[in-house]
Amino acid sequence: MSIISGGSRNTSTSSILKRTSLKTKLLTERTPTKVRFTLPHSKKVRHILQSYAAKENVREYQTLVCLIRDSLLLDEDLSSLLSEASECISILNQDLRLFVEAVLLIKWVDYSDNVVSEYQSFIYNLLSAHNYHARLAIDSLVYKFLPDANEPDWKNGVPNAKDLQRCVNVHCVINTLLNIIPMCQELLLQSLISNYPYFKKSSHSHEMYLHNILYILDYWPQIRGDLLHLIFSKLVLLDVNVPREEIEYKENEIENNSIEFDDASITVNCDKMEHEIAHTLDICLYKIFHHIMMITHESGEFNWDQTKSLYQDILVVFDKVVLPTYNIHHVPFAMFFLCSLKPTITEAFLNFLWRKVCNPNVASIHRHTAVSYMASLVARASFVPLYMIKGTLQEMANWIFAYMATQDEHGCINSDIRIHIVFYSVCQALFYIIAFRHKDLVNKKRDIVFLENLNLAKIVTSHLNPLRVCQPAIVQNFASVARTYQLAYCYAVMEHNSRNFIPVIYQDERGSILISNNTLDSFFPFDPIVLKRSKEIIQPIYLYYKSNMDNSADEIDIVDKDDFLSYGTSPGFKHRN
Repeated sequence: MSIISGGSRNTSTSSILKRTSLKTKLLTERTPTKVRFTLPHSKKVRHILQSYAAKENVREYQTLVCLIRDSLLLDEDLSSLLSEASECISILNQDLRLFVEAVLLIKWVDYSDNVVSEYQSFIYNLLSAHNYHARLAIDSLVYKFLPDANEPDWKNGVPNAKDLQRCVNVHCVINTLLNIIPMCQELLLQSLISNYPYFKKSSHSHEMYLHNILYILDYWPQIRGDLLHLIFSKLVLLDVNVPREEIEYKENEIENNSIEFDDASITVNCDKMEHEIAHTLDICLYKIFHHIMMITHESGEFNWDQTKSLYQDILVVFDKVVLPTYNIHHVPFAMFFLCSLKPTITEAFLNFLWRKVCNPNVASIHRHTAVSYMASLVARASFVPLYMIKGTLQEMANWIFAYMATQDEHGCINSDIRIHIVFYSVCQALFYIIAFRHKDLVNKKRDIVFLENLNLAKIVTSHLNPLRVCQPAIVQNFASVARTYQLAYCYAVMEHNSRNFIPVIYQDERGSILISNNTLDSFFPFDPIVLKRSKEIIQPIYLYYKSNMDNSADEIDIVDKDDFLSYGTSPGFKHRN
């Protein structure tokens, strides 16, 4: 194909070179290439670029750009193009932006090693001389973190050899640019944010994009805080768009409608969630667990300094992104898993949450959420030692008594949940932990003495009446344990509450009339995980509920295992009316 000569340079833009953003071009599905690009003759590319820079031969320049953009380039074609373009780096300024953009759009990662090396050198030289092309270059590199359409998920989350080599080639360029051009760090963050896949995109898009972001953290940890904030924000978005009830319904629907096949007929993927967004979340959370293990265990050995640094970074993100998002049940398990690596991390996390609970300057709903995290972690984590359970209970009991004393001083008789939500939340957490971990708390006489010294009877009979406000399932299980070990007798109070139940009617800030049953909601973030891959990681460090087996016949019936069908109303217990 020959290049047609043109006249002098025109100030107007040709229609065939309509200027559109690089992102638009990157995200536009390309039609199959039909033309093979060949250089008209030796040194022709350099001549065309130099002529255009001298305001001559506009048509040749335009045709060259179109050829590069739309034609099939073989290894020798791209190698020759890069060789000539490299000889005129000095003139590749903003006036030749379209040529630079066309070269950056080339899928260079699929070429031979020699051509890849030439392309990488071209980018280094180009941006060293003209760093205003950096945004275009970074965007084109980040776009390569996204797979082609209809590519399947990686097997077990591990990249195949081809994709792995592509990643290595791209990250080699990014790492070099970050070292030689300081502005690339901010440009990289902006590009990673703007190109992150929409939450409804394919699971493989999320898998591959997240894999590459985590890859960046290996060689450029300076931006770990920003990237973790981005990652967890997107994971929370996935989490809130896939309620647990939807996951269970989808899984049960498939199970109920399943058909038995012969051995040779169909192979079912047991690791794949039926709910597409849940499957995406499962894949991503699994990769987060794997990344945590890679960071905290170098060469198989636990690295305390790395673990401590990672905990601090994740804690900041947890405080800003995860904790304020109410009623999510999957993303918090990243912190659950991190806490399992060392008791010091668990203790630090519990202290962080408790300080938030005790801080009157924190919004009440966030204090309520923080104490729910404490209760759920202490109850569900098998790695929480006994001394930490007892320490948590003691702190909660001390706070409860101090609060009750303050209310007595002021002569308060109002038990409105809206006013005392933090108090009731701490009481519910205390009851929940005792009911859930009672078998660990009664093994020795001194442990029972510890429970007796908590003076639970005084809390139960308080005029604030926490048994009336706490979740019925928690109250019933706590009452059973308290009676068995003679810690408090709750049934008289419970019976009184059931006879005197009165809904609360109040007016909100908008003037709307609302009716409340004056019962504390149950948000326990570490209820059993239902994501298949992630569950394999969490299950070995997780506790399921075991009931108090000494229930009397007159006590309310209690299920002796976790009820997977009633998370919305029960924190692991099944409540029967």
